[in-house]
Amino acid sequence: MEKLKIYGFEMSRISEVYLSTLSAIMKPHGLERYFVPLIYLTENSGAVSQKDLSDAIRRDKVFTMRVVDYLSERDLLVRKQDCNDRRCQILEVTEKGKALVPIIKEGIAKTDALLFHNFSSEEKAIFKSGIDKLFATINTLPDPEYIVHAIKKTK
Repeated sequence: MEKLKIYGFEMSRISEVYLSTLSAIMKPHGLERYFVPLIYLTENSGAVSQKDLSDAIRRDKVFTMRVVDYLSERDLLVRKQDCNDRRCQILEVTEKGKALVPIIKEGIAKTDALLFHNFSSEEKAIFKSGIDKLFATINTLPDPEYIVHAIKKTK
C-alpha cells in the first residue's frame, strides 16, 4: 500500500518555517508579522479601506481588523475618515511604516536565500511555476464558507 501524501500538511510546515524565519529577521525592527499586508498597504496607501484590504489578502474581516490594529498600535498605519462615507475608514501608512518596507523586502530576500540555498536556478524556476499554477487554481475557487449552524438541544 502506498503511503498517503498530505500536501496541505507539508505546505503548512513550509509556511511555518518560512514565516518564523522571516519573523526572527524582522523582530529587531519591531515587526514580527503581517509583512504582506504592510507591503500592500504601502503600495496603496490612502486609497484602500479595511474591506479593500480584506479582499486583497483574501482574509475575513476579523483577521483584517487584527492586522490593522497591530499595525496601528505600532504607529505604522493610521485610519482616516473617508469624506464620502462616514462609516468607512481609509488606511494610510505612516512614514515609519513606509521605512520598514525595504527592510521587509530585504528580510524576504534573506529568508529566500536561506531556505532555497540547495535549489539550482532551474529548480527555483520550477518551484515558482508550480506555486503560480497552484495559486491560479486557488483563485478560481469560491471563497470557503465558514458557517456555524446552531442546533437547539431538546430534552
